[in-house]
Amino acid sequence: MSEKKRASDEELKTLVILRLDAGRVFERIKYRKPEYMFHFSSKRTRSHFPHIFKNRYDELSIQNLLNCGEEVLVGLDQFYHLVDELRWYLMVTEDMPGKVEEIVNQSIAQIEEAYELLQLYISVELGLKEEQKEQRIVDQKQ
Repeated sequence: MSEKKRASDEELKTLVILRLDAGRVFERIKYRKPEYMFHFSSKRTRSHFPHIFKNRYDELSIQNLLNCGEEVLVGLDQFYHLVDELRWYLMVTEDMPGKVEEIVNQSIAQIEEAYELLQLYISVELGLKEEQKEQRIVDQKQ
């Protein structure tokens, strides 16, 4: 297998992993909100939050991210920054449950916008990478 093909496969895999990871994080934050807010407000515990906010982005190296285009990198930074802001707020807040609910709702709306933009950037880049891959296959046949 040529070095170019291997790099291209790694780039595609990195983008797919990032897309899936962002999707899972967003789904947990948005759709598990009733559960984690119930545990937070009734038991005043924060022990479940690491499970809600767990993501692979925190584990990626700079080398992995070099496979991404500039728009994707900006989108990743915006999305995961908002996720981290909410995580930090929930871990340290002493606000009353009603106020926490309000801030969480506002944060989810912001995270959703960033998520949709990130998905768009990744889709475009995946399309470009796929076109480049197809072009290399055509070039190799000629």
